[in-house]
Amino acid sequence: MFSKDEEKELKLEFWKKLGNRTRRLPGQRGRVKVWVGEKTGVKGVDLRFEVGRKLIIVALEINHKNEQKRLNLYEKLEATKRIFENAFGEPLIWDFACEKKYGEEVCRVYVQMEGDYLVSEQWPQIFPFMIEKMVKMEKAFAEVQDFLKYDELGQ
Repeated sequence: MFSKDEEKELKLEFWKKLGNRTRRLPGQRGRVKVWVGEKTGVKGVDLRFEVGRKLIIVALEINHKNEQKRLNLYEKLEATKRIFENAFGEPLIWDFACEKKYGEEVCRVYVQMEGDYLVSEQWPQIFPFMIEKMVKMEKAFAEVQDFLKYDELGQ
């Protein structure tokens, strides 16, 4: 077990070291990679890292507050399944009713690995997983972004 202060320090160190690892990505020229994250250009769609004591997750999350709009977006996303799975070269986890720890329901497409982000000895396996999978997620999302945005524009 970690004290709150130890956990906070490890968490900060984890994210700092992950950022430092992204400096080596092509095109970064020594700068920390700025991930798409919440700036997807599609309302209610985010690309996220979720790290915990058991799982490390890289996800595209549909968190629109309106359930019908959320499910409609998920259906559209599901129509692009081949694009995502080709980009990853493996099946992804498709979950239209994912409940987050505070009760919020979202739709998710994600990959995961077992791991504990607070165990620094696991970081050499966790960082490459997170970086590689998010680069693939961003690339696949870029291919379908306009398709997902289409309904949002009322067309």
